Amino acid sequence: MNTLTARKMNNQIKALVSSAIFDVFNDPDFGLKLSAKAKKRLSLSSKNNKTISFSQIKKKYL
Repeated sequence: MNTLTARKMNNQIKALVSSAIFDVFNDPDFGLKLSAKAKKRLSLSSKNNKTISFSQIKKKYL
């Protein structure tokens, strides 16, 4: 592997790790637990197929 390729890969890895750390620290719900009520609602919506896929949400809002 040449030096330029190694540098590019190293920079990409640094950017990926930095992005992951940034995401964890900027998640306001990080470390919080779901309440019993929230778990029940998620379970019911999952059973009733009342969930919305990520791709549908993206289409609606992006």
